[in-house]
Amino acid sequence: MHTIRACSGLGAIELVVTLSILAILLTLAAPRMSQTLERQRLTGTTHSLLNALHQARSEAVKRNHRVTLCPSQDGEWCREDGEWSEGWILFADTGSTGQRQPDDELIAYQALATGASITPNQPVEHYVSYVARGTTRRTSGALQMGSLWVCVEGRGRRVIVSSVGRPRSEPASC
Repeated sequence: MHTIRACSGLGAIELVVTLSILAILLTLAAPRMSQTLERQRLTGTTHSLLNALHQARSEAVKRNHRVTLCPSQDGEWCREDGEWSEGWILFADTGSTGQRQPDDELIAYQALATGASITPNQPVEHYVSYVARGTTRRTSGALQMGSLWVCVEGRGRRVIVSSVGRPRSEPASC
């Protein structure tokens, strides 16, 4: 003879206890998730900027003439206020002006919507320009080297453009 066992589900008390434990665990995990997202935004923005600098250097050597990276809001023209946080453009700077002219070829555009702030120092405030040898030069012909600080919620990285044009990054405080 077979015995029939009753199936029992969760009662109201068990359900409330389970949901309470789940809520506590989610509350504890939320700050860590937020920190992880902030680190990812910082890393992603820094890598995008480094990649753009490497591409500018490579394009200048490949094309055998000046290529410039400058901050841009619209993906067409350089900003005059030195605000890099919304993105940048890369263009063939045939007139060596540091500003895109109507006949300058647009090579790349990077829009940023990460909420990261990018603060340059004076030598790289308006542009970073590479000449055919792969070194950075101001439009006057002087050496160009400088730093851009990428910051997200108090975390930071410093992107450094050396005197020979090599970009690199290091941890920084914001």
